[in-house]
Amino acid sequence: MRLINTLVLLMVATASGWTASPDFYGHWADGKAEISSYRVVQPRYREERAGYGVMIFVTEDMNRNTMIKMESPTPKEDRLYVLKLNNVLKFTTGIYDYSVMTSVFSAVEGNKGNTPFELVKVNLSSQEWCGHVFDEARVVDNRLEGELNSYFEREGKHRYSLDLPSGFENEDHLLIRIRELKGPIMVSGESRDISLMRSLWSIRTRHRPHSLVSGKVSKGSTEAISVGEDAYQVIPWTVSTEGWERRIWVEEAYPHRIVKWEDSEGGSGELIKTVRAPYWSMKKDTDLVHRDHLGIPR
Repeated sequence: MRLINTLVLLMVATASGWTASPDFYGHWADGKAEISSYRVVQPRYREERAGYGVMIFVTEDMNRNTMIKMESPTPKEDRLYVLKLNNVLKFTTGIYDYSVMTSVFSAVEGNKGNTPFELVKVNLSSQEWCGHVFDEARVVDNRLEGELNSYFEREGKHRYSLDLPSGFENEDHLLIRIRELKGPIMVSGESRDISLMRSLWSIRTRHRPHSLVSGKVSKGSTEAISVGEDAYQVIPWTVSTEGWERRIWVEEAYPHRIVKWEDSEGGSGELIKTVRAPYWSMKKDTDLVHRDHLGIPR
């Protein structure tokens, strides 16, 4: 029976363009974060701005009642093990610069629906010389409950609430989902209709209300690409809505890093370097050398 199950798993993996991976916990529960740096082009004010990005993936325990990282003794039933993505974006517009970070919290073994990698919470902070903004949305009983705090008068401080239909996807959360860290979620060549919430950064730059739009997510077949001097075997993914498309190339080999992305508005990113390290302890002046290793400015 075990041999049959193994053969079935291999057949599904081959059809999906995904190869058998190491145990999730064997890789991710090692007390380190995965830190990947990127060369980024970010359109803003009708010009393409050169910048850099850093994606930090790390596991941690969250209090399932407060949806906040735990730092004190907490009963097991109140713990929720999540994979967190801190997605950092830095770029300059003329005299002033932007500093943006989006944090995504994904329940590794599921939350209410018991499906691996369910979205729990997503938030964004954006700072530039005019002011700063904080936007946070939490999944509560099949609804997305959010609150926006903005320096713009027309936005100010307000709450929003969205029903989450079957097929809901969040663009920020898809950067975790399409890595397929606990096995394939789609097979190669498959496309699905989805109800998409665009990234909080996209909503921010357009100053539009939070909403769901009809979209599609598609998984391609393995192909070879070059990024800088490095060659990769990748699986291309496409996320699209009417008038907009984003392509993301995910490394075929585990742990399926985000290698490259492009969108129809001129935005793009290319992987520079990845390290695994407990970055929270690397805060001395002598640790500045690690920024050089990642290829990001001091």
